[in-house]
Amino acid sequence: MKKIITIIPASGTGSRFGSEKPKQLNFINHEIILEKTHKIFDVECIDKILIAVNQSILNDLIPLKKKFSVKSEFILSGGETRAQTVLNTLNMMSDDVSLDDWIIVHDAVRPYLLQTTLLKFINEAVHTKNGAIMAHPVVETVKEVGEDLQVKSTLDRSRIWLAQTPQMYPYGLLKKSLENYPNTPTDESQAMEFFGHHPKVIRGDPENIKITFPKDLKSK
Repeated sequence: MKKIITIIPASGTGSRFGSEKPKQLNFINHEIILEKTHKIFDVECIDKILIAVNQSILNDLIPLKKKFSVKSEFILSGGETRAQTVLNTLNMMSDDVSLDDWIIVHDAVRPYLLQTTLLKFINEAVHTKNGAIMAHPVVETVKEVGEDLQVKSTLDRSRIWLAQTPQMYPYGLLKKSLENYPNTPTDESQAMEFFGHHPKVIRGDPENIKITFPKDLKSK
């Protein structure tokens, strides 16, 4: 049976958030953001939750380990970018997975995903060949703008979706794509697309936002 393993890249500093500590270590009510995020993935079908960090963040998390799921593991695989962090983690886990096992990647600071939405996503993604991304369609008019900030064209918004996480791919395809992508992809899908592996888009929830600024924190 194919395993499903979640990777949560959590080594970023979140400089735009404007706090002294990395934003994933800030609180929503009485939980740090990372704690709230990882709990979403503490479901029966997921075998392991790998929280990819650097040494500084690990030092802050160790005293909190008892608050994390028994499925979770802090792993020192943090890189300069999200893509490098994910690839480092894939390399470190290579002895424990098969090429066709499933890897879910989810932003550490995207804590508002509902478990019911996650489970629907997984149930659909496992029936794909190249994996899937969660996304939702834009509702506003979209403009293409030049460097001079002049509008160049109006895009067909019916074909434009905003990518979110989770994103879910076969281990072998994802690892090979990230290893060979010539630059730094903004997400895993970009690396997969470059090599002709086109993930399926599965509609998500607009509430599944990525926390970027303090105003994005919700008390719920």
